[in-house]
Amino acid sequence: MTDRLPLLSAQLAFGLDAQRSGRRGTVTLLLRTPPSRLVAEDVRQVLRSVTLRNPALSYRIRFSRGTAYQEWHPDECDFAELHVAGDASVSECQTKVVEEFEATEDGASMAARLIRSPESDHLLLVVDHALVDEQSMLLVKRQLAAPSRPDDNRTERYRAAILDRKASEDAAANGPGVAFWADRLEKAGEFARTSGRTTRVIPIDTFPAVAVPPSFRGSLFPYVLFSLHRALRDVAEPGPTAVGYPWGGRNAAYADVVGCFMNTVVSLDPPGSRRAPDSAGDFVRSWYREVDHADVPFTTVTGLGSTFHGAVTAMLSYTHAGAPTVDVAGVPAVEVTARDSRPPEVCKLLAGATVHGDELRLRLLLDEEIAGYGAGEFGTRWRHRLTTAIASVPERKS
Repeated sequence: MTDRLPLLSAQLAFGLDAQRSGRRGTVTLLLRTPPSRLVAEDVRQVLRSVTLRNPALSYRIRFSRGTAYQEWHPDECDFAELHVAGDASVSECQTKVVEEFEATEDGASMAARLIRSPESDHLLLVVDHALVDEQSMLLVKRQLAAPSRPDDNRTERYRAAILDRKASEDAAANGPGVAFWADRLEKAGEFARTSGRTTRVIPIDTFPAVAVPPSFRGSLFPYVLFSLHRALRDVAEPGPTAVGYPWGGRNAAYADVVGCFMNTVVSLDPPGSRRAPDSAGDFVRSWYREVDHADVPFTTVTGLGSTFHGAVTAMLSYTHAGAPTVDVAGVPAVEVTARDSRPPEVCKLLAGATVHGDELRLRLLLDEEIAGYGAGEFGTRWRHRLTTAIASVPERKS
């Protein structure tokens, strides 16, 4: 009998995007080691173990007669060893692998390439985003250390995790948060649509870091969001700005289950709002009200009948720096920032902020032709706005 499970809201959104664009969304991981340290067969065995330990990687997103679901379709990780002339060729090789993976809608859920050059080896993992979220990729990283026997209850635990999350989403989709978002979207005004695609994508990750004062207390995240909205205003974005970002919410009982349990939350900033001296503080207070209703599925929010149909101005990734090295089949590896990503169909740019101790490091991936402004220009404005916003936070008395 075919083993089918329902789709969670993020899985449905990724699946629909793939149907519209003909390309899968992906999560990538690039690890670098000294040359000739990794043994291809050892890496293959580790990847086979990762696939067997995580049932999510054996499912495929399916649409049939108006029904969307995930279907059991076990397969080996798509693994191959490649050779390039030097490290300068790794980025081009990586881009080609990712593009081929994205264009193959019904291929394996995870692909891996061991890219060898005279200077170093790189292990590239590419995973279907509809089946894993960022938290799950942290679990996968730890599993790369050595092969491990899969848990006998892994399939049942994945099913239980999916059904538990589905029940939570169904409750939120019929709860009081729906009225909150309907009212918020209606008051925001007319939303613009993103149309057309281009290949002119400019990645920048060389901005000077933003220092965080030792006296700062609380979460930096809403100030990163606020500064992103303000920078969009500076480059004359019309209408309300909408920034999407992933938000957790999985049941702690299934924290060790790999899957896609995230939700996309929308941060809204209507035109002309919060120009007062305490604009950052006003924004943060408004953001907390949004977070109180962050459990409402993104697919529900986009179907509320407003002019917002899911096309956000930007997608924001906010992370904390992880361990300096990752163990791959017994070999220490350094994680390398991937440069192959592209803005998804629903937005103009991807913005990333990573907390490294007492500073924030920014990166940007901008589609200049669609945005209508330059990557360097926007990044400079974003960094300025973030620096100013953090500096405006009053010191808390001890």
